[in-house]
Amino acid sequence: MDAEGDYESHSCVNLTLTHGRVHVWNAKDADLLRRCYRIVGNLVGALPRNPHQVQMLGLPLQLMPEEVTLLIEKDFAKLVEYEEMKKEPASELKEIFNDCRERCYEEQVVAAAEQRKREIEVIADKILSGKRKKLEKRMKSTPGSVTEAELNELTHEKVIEEECKKIQRLPEHLQVCEIFVENPLIKRLTPKEARWSFPSSNTEKLRYAVFKDMWERDYYLTNGIKFGGDFLVYPGDPVLFHAKFIVKCVEDVDQVNIHDLVTWSRIGTSTKKTLVVASLGSTKKVEYKSYQWVEGENHVIEEM
Repeated sequence: MDAEGDYESHSCVNLTLTHGRVHVWNAKDADLLRRCYRIVGNLVGALPRNPHQVQMLGLPLQLMPEEVTLLIEKDFAKLVEYEEMKKEPASELKEIFNDCRERCYEEQVVAAAEQRKREIEVIADKILSGKRKKLEKRMKSTPGSVTEAELNELTHEKVIEEECKKIQRLPEHLQVCEIFVENPLIKRLTPKEARWSFPSSNTEKLRYAVFKDMWERDYYLTNGIKFGGDFLVYPGDPVLFHAKFIVKCVEDVDQVNIHDLVTWSRIGTSTKKTLVVASLGSTKKVEYKSYQWVEGENHVIEEM
């Protein structure tokens, strides 16, 4: 969706401000931001099933300051904070949480017993056959120890009944604990609109101007620090496309040290990306210059 009018049908997303950082905790909101608003963010949460690794991360989604300002400015989102999250949980909330945990455990006890009963029903014939063989063996080895009536009483239903009586209660330490991504009691908390001062410095204003200009050109943007830039610019969703540009924001292109320019250009060329140096012109509009390092000739080509 490129036109702002296309976004009107979507509800306003709540962005949560905590200790100076902005996160999205709801999976649907994170999907909406990416799919409809081209806001990628950065997943910073551990996956419940694979917590001891950093190759694949999950919610929450942490947003760059530029992304937050754009969303607020376009009325796609509002920034909120919760006073309750800065304090120790109230006793009422603790009781609700403990009741929920206990109820979850009891449900698992029932589910585990039902599952074991189904397993017994599946293998009941094998158990019956094994028990009959043991009784018949005892009858032969020790005459009179087992009567014919006892052998006849051993039926399919009897085996299931006896085995079900042996089912033990699920130990508490083996329960599966539900790990919440979003606060399950969020509706009981009071959201308060938070103040957001980004951008404030000249450097921040430059970065935001560049980010907004690129975003309005229908690009996707992510943090470019791992390639030595301010932003990485993608022609489509980063899941499907490689970055096309490494954007470096500078106050004055002409004042850039030539050694820095060569370094940035070589990084761009070696990673099959184009270095773009962005600055604000005399009219406060964003101006771009692109550079590429020419292998073999050892010089930088400047493109306007």
